[in-house]
This record gives sequence, C-alpha cells and structure tokens, in this order.
Amino acid sequence: MNYKGFIGIDVSKNTLDVVSIIKGKRTGEHQQFSNDLKGFRSLLKWSTKIVNCKKDELLFCMEHTGVYTYKFSCFLSEKEIDFCLENPLQIKRSMGISRIKNDKADAQLIARYAMRHQEDLTLYVLPSKSIAKLKHLLSHRERLKKSKHAFKVASNELSKHTNKEDYDFISKDSKSLVKVLDKRIEKIDLEIKQLIESEEVLKKNYDLAMSVGGVGKATASHIIAYTNNFASFSNWRQFACYSGIAPFEHSSGISLQGRTRISPLANKKMKGLLSIGACSAIQHDTELRNYYNKRVEEGKAPLSVINIIRNKIVSRVFAVVKRGTPYVRVANYN
Repeated sequence: MNYKGFIGIDVSKNTLDVVSIIKGKRTGEHQQFSNDLKGFRSLLKWSTKIVNCKKDELLFCMEHTGVYTYKFSCFLSEKEIDFCLENPLQIKRSMGISRIKNDKADAQLIARYAMRHQEDLTLYVLPSKSIAKLKHLLSHRERLKKSKHAFKVASNELSKHTNKEDYDFISKDSKSLVKVLDKRIEKIDLEIKQLIESEEVLKKNYDLAMSVGGVGKATASHIIAYTNNFASFSNWRQFACYSGIAPFEHSSGISLQGRTRISPLANKKMKGLLSIGACSAIQHDTELRNYYNKRVEEGKAPLSVINIIRNKIVSRVFAVVKRGTPYVRVANYN
C-alpha cells in the first residue's frame, strides 16, 4: 500500500499524543486527544484533514502498551484502517540517538519510524474476543499465583527468624488467604477450560498441543493465547525466537568467535513454561530422556540439551497443529 500519511501515537492511560507526518517530510503536526471514543473520532477527522487524504491512505502506528491501546485498536479495526502495534524497544533502537523525552517527541519518533519502515511493518490483526478473554484470564491467574507465593514466603520467613508469638497471627492469616487464592485459581482454571471448550477450533488445537510430551494445561493455554491460536506465527522457528529459545550466532571477524546463544529478548513467561515442560519431558518421555542422556554423555552442556528439547517441543506442537492429528510417541526408543 502506498500511504500518504503516517500517524504516530504515543498512548497513555487518559490521552493520545498524535503526530501526523506527510510522506517525504521529516516533521509533522502534533495534537492531543482523549483516550476514549470521542477522542478517537476527533483524531481520525483531524488526521485525514491534516494529510488531506482518505482514511485508507493513512498508516497508524503505536507502541504495544497492553490494555491502553485495546479500545483504540478495536476502533481502527471497525473502521478498517491500517495500523501497527510495534515493540517499544524495536522503535527505540531503530531511530538512533535521541536527546529529548516527552509525549510529543515520542509520537514524532513513532511516526517517522512508520514512514521509514512501512515496507517491513506487519499490519496488526485484532485477536478474536475469545483469544483476548483468554489472555486476560491467564494474566489474572498469574497475578493470583504471585500473590499466593508472596503470602507463603512471608509467612515462612517470619516462622524461621522470629518468635512464635510475633508471627502467629500473620501465619494463620496468610494460610487462610492462601486457601482463598487456591480456590480463586481453581475457578480461573475452570473458566479457562470452559472458554477453550466453547469453540471447536480452540479445543482442537488445544488437544493437539496437549498430545505432545512436555506440554501441560498451562503451556497449551499460553501457546494458544500468544500465537493467536497459531495465526500470528507462520512457523515454529518464529515462535521459538519469540519465546527466547532460538540460538543465534555470536561472532565478529576473527577477534570474537563466541558460541551460539539464546537472546535475552523474549517472552519470559513462555520461556519458563517451556523449561518446565522440557524437564518434565525428560522424566516421562522415553525418547527425549534417552536423547538427553546421550547428548550429556557426549559432553554437551545439560542446559544446552534442555534448550534443544524446548525447541523440539515447540516444533512438535506446530507440526501436530499443521497436520491436524495428535502426536504419536515412540515406545522403547534407543
């Protein structure tokens, strides 16, 4: 698409700072709008007027800031307007040194980024309501688990380092709160299960993912959510990179010849789930257990072998979903 105008938007809780750049120019006009439906309508009207073009000749670009961009993303999708949600670090590193930091400058930076990289940008496709709800449920579940862990740790530490009369009330109260949180987590798990089972496509891919060794309920649910039910990644290698388990070369000329290594830029939650899955697979999957033992005996570092198994799990999940049939385990593998 040959866009005439590029709209950079710095999104905050209550406002949208917007800079509109016409193709070929370095700077543009700035305006601020409220982060609500009234502000969205005014923003669109202002953008088409400033650039003097139709709405389908505009490209909107924002940093992906979670819930603050959701309503505006829905608005743009309903109006069938092209827009991108980009990683903030991607934008920051692509534009060189910047000495000023404010909302207007950030919006200007985003607009220039969209203009320079329009051919490489991927238009954002809003996930279905089911996927959006699944993401919210998983996030809420994670918050409950962190709260539960915090109460358990605090109670245990007090019991080890203080007198009983000092921590008795806190210990009892913490235990009661942990029980409440356990019940809430069970309720969230039931809600997630019902949501997945309510849609045939979600249920099918969820069951296929669960057929792979090392993939449990939490891992399968998160894979469904993060891949937008396998619509956001064209192959397993892309998702492995997103999850931070894909190895990359680390060398430069003859002075730096480092080993391949994984990048710290990753979805840490997904990476952690895949690590747990790999350790579980080593214990319960004969093929992967034999593979792990063989590579370690050959001198391969255990963590490197675990990372290979993480990649095997991801590749198998994508394979069974693409094939549409469950994974068949190899018995008595030697």
